[in-house]
Amino acid sequence: MKKEISQAEVNIGLIGHVDHGKTSITKALSGKWTDTHSEELKRGISIRLGYADTTFYKCPACKGAEAYSTKETCPNCGKKTKKLRKVSFVDAPGHETLMTTMLSGAALMHGAILVIAANEFCPQPRTKEHLMALKIGGIKNIIVAQNKIDLVDKKKAVENYKQIEKFLKEMDCKAEIIPTAAHFGTNMDLLIEAIEKTIPSPKLDSKKPAKMYVARSFDINRPGIKPKELVGGVLGGTIIQGKIKEGDELELSPGINNQKTKIKVIELSTEGGKIKEAIPGGLISIKTLIDANLTKNDQMKGHIIGKPGSIPDSTSNIKMKINYFKREITDKKLDLRKGETIVLSAGTATTIGDVISMKKEVIEVALKVPIAVEKKQKIAVSKKDGIRWRLIAYGEIE
Repeated sequence: MKKEISQAEVNIGLIGHVDHGKTSITKALSGKWTDTHSEELKRGISIRLGYADTTFYKCPACKGAEAYSTKETCPNCGKKTKKLRKVSFVDAPGHETLMTTMLSGAALMHGAILVIAANEFCPQPRTKEHLMALKIGGIKNIIVAQNKIDLVDKKKAVENYKQIEKFLKEMDCKAEIIPTAAHFGTNMDLLIEAIEKTIPSPKLDSKKPAKMYVARSFDINRPGIKPKELVGGVLGGTIIQGKIKEGDELELSPGINNQKTKIKVIELSTEGGKIKEAIPGGLISIKTLIDANLTKNDQMKGHIIGKPGSIPDSTSNIKMKINYFKREITDKKLDLRKGETIVLSAGTATTIGDVISMKKEVIEVALKVPIAVEKKQKIAVSKKDGIRWRLIAYGEIE
């Protein structure tokens, strides 16, 4: 009997400071190690966004957190479990030089697990910035995994737990804290239970025109393939609203050569296989007729796909009302100045621009690489502080 391919219902982010165990928790929950890029394996950190799907189950015979697992047979009593839902994990890099990649991932998330290591002081710099990135995206459904509890004694674990509580209070964030040891799979059942209670699947409004953020793009043709076997480029990401069917005629923006480009959906897929229709929630890929040379190595990351006439044109100049984070992120206020270069993250797009005018709280920015944005959309703003780029504010498109 052919197995039915289902789409994940929700995207759950794994965020936090570098080396706090985001990828290890993803593996403990999904069985997949998302660091597969050669440089990631060499350096031991996530560089690109990682993705993994898994299905949550609940045992009808067991009580409490022990009832939750990712197994069709209960690990505790051996009885058949009941399927709850399929979820997608977005594993975001925690290194400071990869903040823009993390911000791209935040645009896809419906909720998040903030991973904080028990063997380090809380908060670390990226712990603050990642939590603020969720606030920019309006993501309120958050769980904290106090990871690596196997590396500290009880006294240190309690001290770190109190630091996390204090940090969450200062950041005005309400979140359950779950102590975990990802390498041993400790308390993954508690984490799944918290996810099921805290992070709901997005509601589908099929009447809205389709819109999808592109987070990855690929050339899936193998070297040496025969010309007649060549296939078009693949675009991967998440549908924000509406739905997309196989055969749909859609539009891509900014598009090829920064001109809106018509595309046809040749094939739709999830991590598990091909599907005929995709809805919001979960990560999908779309096979197109675009020259695969244009989609290789994530070249179309940051584009928007949607119903023709419903998505914005590309622009090289934006005006936005600026909102500073002040001391929430850094120990000093890093105001913008006319003439300086800043990094902007809009949806899954990242671009660099120069501040060309400032009038009270409104700034105008000339972009090096055009992006597609909508009115009232929130844009993350990063500024150079010494040798580092700091997330200092968000802008709201005028």
